[in-house]
Amino acid sequence: MRTHGLALAAVLVALALGCTQSPATQDERCRALKRDLDACLGTPASRLDCSSMTETDMDRLGSLTQGQGCALLASAVPLDGDLQSATCRMLGVGCTASLTPKPERRPAKYPVLLVNGIDSSPLFRYSPRIVKTMTEEGGQRVYLANLTPYETPNVRAPELWKRIQEVRAETGAAKVNLICHSLGGLDCRYLVSPNGLKADLGTKAPDLAGSVASITTVGTAHRGTRVADMLLGYLPDGDRGKTVNDFATLVGDWFDEKALGDVHVKAALQALSVQTAPAFNAEIRDAQGIYYQSWAGFSRPFGEATPAYNAELAQLCKTSAGDDGIAKYGTHDYMALALIPFADVAGSGAADGSGGPVPNDGLATVTSAKWGTFRGCIAADHQEQLGQRNIPDVNVRSGFDVARFYTNVATDLAQRGF
Repeated sequence: MRTHGLALAAVLVALALGCTQSPATQDERCRALKRDLDACLGTPASRLDCSSMTETDMDRLGSLTQGQGCALLASAVPLDGDLQSATCRMLGVGCTASLTPKPERRPAKYPVLLVNGIDSSPLFRYSPRIVKTMTEEGGQRVYLANLTPYETPNVRAPELWKRIQEVRAETGAAKVNLICHSLGGLDCRYLVSPNGLKADLGTKAPDLAGSVASITTVGTAHRGTRVADMLLGYLPDGDRGKTVNDFATLVGDWFDEKALGDVHVKAALQALSVQTAPAFNAEIRDAQGIYYQSWAGFSRPFGEATPAYNAELAQLCKTSAGDDGIAKYGTHDYMALALIPFADVAGSGAADGSGGPVPNDGLATVTSAKWGTFRGCIAADHQEQLGQRNIPDVNVRSGFDVARFYTNVATDLAQRGF
């Protein structure tokens, strides 16, 4: 990203890695390591979590501050700026065990097609590890649908239909299971709805709904995201120009104020707007015979949240069956740096009128992500939901493993007969 260097420096200043109740000698060494890291990175590295480190861990971390290790450490700090993620990836220091259950090998009846969101850049694609884990550990037949970025559901749905036909022809399967991220969830719903692609094609429409067994959406803003409204200028409050610049940092340098003059980009954002979502939902009704389910993501900048926020999150994350939807995850992950400017925009307008942020993943609120049978929340921001970040396999804060998550979703579909 164009502001990677400045963003890295800014986040290192704010790193919240606690160093608590260590023996005196270990505490002294912790302070020494902090000084070495500050000198290496050229910026204060804040506190260092030495409470869980052994002497061997300290030795390994200390060696990294010498010579070429400094440059290596700086380049490995992930997009959320969490130094503990970097040391875990590089040194095995500060890692945590997975709280996401180990997948069961149980192939689904129908192949799984993963559908991308509004952007198709590397940071917004399903990571190869997700596909590998689903295939090798879960025994699933997994395929990707990389739809054209910044287009509307009525444009992307025909592309998705073409991909479904290709998968069916290759596998001989009568149907597919669609797992759809972000805008991809709206594409999947549009594809099968009686008033969606079927209506567009008229009497020539094939059996679209009959070719889909289930639709799982993850982080889809079914009721819109205020970030889109801000970009489109629908909101009177806030700094729209700053939001546009921040969005450019998130999705790439090509995006700027001029991009919003493009009819395709504007229409794609309108599909994600809070203002236009009600009309879309009223028209694009669910198809009969398809199992719809959804998951929401949650995250906070630097993992910081108030007790009141966490209480609201716990309530919002209750499943459709009334079960605890976040029982496995005790803490928030560190939100990706590029998403932090949007957290308060996406979460503005708290229902209680307090003005506090509504729980969200950086772009979509938990409430907006609910559609069909709501299965609960995952401790992952909008980017980590795809696994495309410079982070360990298991998030060091929340214990969330994104590859296991998707594999378990497919296993659950298999158990339901899909």
